Amino acid sequence: MSEETAGSMEEAAAAAYCDPGGPEFQRMYAQVHGYIALLVCLLGSAANSVNIAVLSRKEMISSTNSILTGLAVADLLVMIDYIPFALHNYVKISSVINNHSYGWAVFVYFHSIFSQTFHTISIWLTITLAVWRFIAIKFPQKNRTLCNKQNTNIAIAVAYVVCPILCLPIYFAMNIQEVPQSPGDVNGTTNGTDYVNTTATLRTDPVYKISMTDNKHLLTAIFWIYSVFIKLIPCVVLSILSVLLILKMKSSDRRRQKLLKKSAITATEGEKTRLNDDGGKRGGGGGGGGRTDRTTRMLVALLGLFLATELPQALFGLLTAIAPQLFGVCYYSFGEVMDMMALVGSAVNFVLYCSMSRQFRSTFTRLARKVLPLPARDADPLTNTTKA
Repeated sequence: MSEETAGSMEEAAAAAYCDPGGPEFQRMYAQVHGYIALLVCLLGSAANSVNIAVLSRKEMISSTNSILTGLAVADLLVMIDYIPFALHNYVKISSVINNHSYGWAVFVYFHSIFSQTFHTISIWLTITLAVWRFIAIKFPQKNRTLCNKQNTNIAIAVAYVVCPILCLPIYFAMNIQEVPQSPGDVNGTTNGTDYVNTTATLRTDPVYKISMTDNKHLLTAIFWIYSVFIKLIPCVVLSILSVLLILKMKSSDRRRQKLLKKSAITATEGEKTRLNDDGGKRGGGGGGGGRTDRTTRMLVALLGLFLATELPQALFGLLTAIAPQLFGVCYYSFGEVMDMMALVGSAVNFVLYCSMSRQFRSTFTRLARKVLPLPARDADPLTNTTKA
């Protein structure tokens, strides 16, 4: 059996899995994807800008918040990059001619590389955050040494330098081609990397498209790098760390309850007072243990959100790596959905911070009062001055 015959049989088998439901779903969802993506990107860009402004305040400086700031920067860049792509590709704010111009093809090429690179940076900063938090909970005596400001800055810099190198194969997987023109159907992009069924009339200006490489070995290697190193391994690591953090929180809660019960039974009132004072000093001035628990719970929620949005992409990418013929038929049918999952995951961190971090809320409120014309608090009737 020739390679061409085998390839045709593989493509037919792939089509059997996805046709007609996959392409039909893609056609229906693509009509609303651009508008939903624009809304998510605009709200997410505003939210991540607020995250950066709040987390970089002097009173918020810490190793954890430095990583969160780097994470917010990466997420912000991904969403800013997606806005013109959604406007041009889905909302159709420009003419069909511009949709096939060389300049648009260059932008799609840039968008594909840029968005994947900074999304990968976001993924590995999330792993760094989980590792830092695990060290803080499991080895508190070594936390100041291992997770100090210098090591944190090095970890952030490594993510921003190594991830573009890890994404290097994507740079060589695509190329810009001029499409021979003929009356009737010409190809038009729907998801930024290939072209399907868009009708246009014959024109004198050239038509360009982005196409994947014909090198099947390179394409397979890219799918394995994408699915295993960029998606699956981070999901496995984060799953393990999430379970360990949850078990550690439960263990700490049980130990705290036992200490409280023991002190309630055996200690006198004076001893209770002394124990409370000692606990406050050990907690860094009161509430330190509670703040630690809240931070850990916020991180667990963040990791859970990450797994919910990234694990389906990892499994789909792994399936495509195992059976590359699925890429042209099945992958594009759900490409917009996976884009949306990634965008939502990058946009909702602000909600988590506000709902689970009292310090974030108070700092955000103070910053908002400085920037926005918000009404002042009730004035003190005795001194006729605003209360602090």
